Amino acid sequence: MKRILLSTLCVLAGAVSVLGQGTVNFQNSSAQRVFLPGGTTPAPANSLSVALFWGPLGSSESQLTQLGGLGPILAPGVFIAGTRTAGGPGRQSYTFQVQAWSVGYPSYAAALASGDPSKYVGKSALFTNTTGDPNAQPVPDTPAALSGFTSFSVMPVPEPSTIILGILGASALLLRRRK
Repeated sequence: MKRILLSTLCVLAGAVSVLGQGTVNFQNSSAQRVFLPGGTTPAPANSLSVALFWGPLGSSESQLTQLGGLGPILAPGVFIAGTRTAGGPGRQSYTFQVQAWSVGYPSYAAALASGDPSKYVGKSALFTNTTGDPNAQPVPDTPAALSGFTSFSVMPVPEPSTIILGILGASALLLRRRK
């Protein structure tokens, strides 16, 4: 009985892993770079970490999850971080976003929370991309390029005092509007 149950579980695990095989090539080109503030100077090599986020088609930014590990900026504004496997079937369209932040922080949120205006954070616009399918028959697909990705700029992390002043100003406007 245990062998039958174990065999069934192995077959089910294999079937589920075959479905979750949509792949993308997590890299950009010199035509779609990550820029420093102002949008004209590409981010220097080894200055930023980048991560790819994904979700089902139509997902909002808050619904996206990180896909694989971090990648570095290897050349001015260009990252090459290898193949990423999405959690859904290949040859499907998904929503993606690239986030970048100063090296030395484990995530975009951690860099933003630092309050250090000498550090940078930035995000691409949400974009749609179709994944490749390494299980396609008779010929497997190669990982899909990030064709929907466009250039974006990073910005200095806002100082905590600036954020607090913004919140106070918004609160004052809301209070005034109520009266």
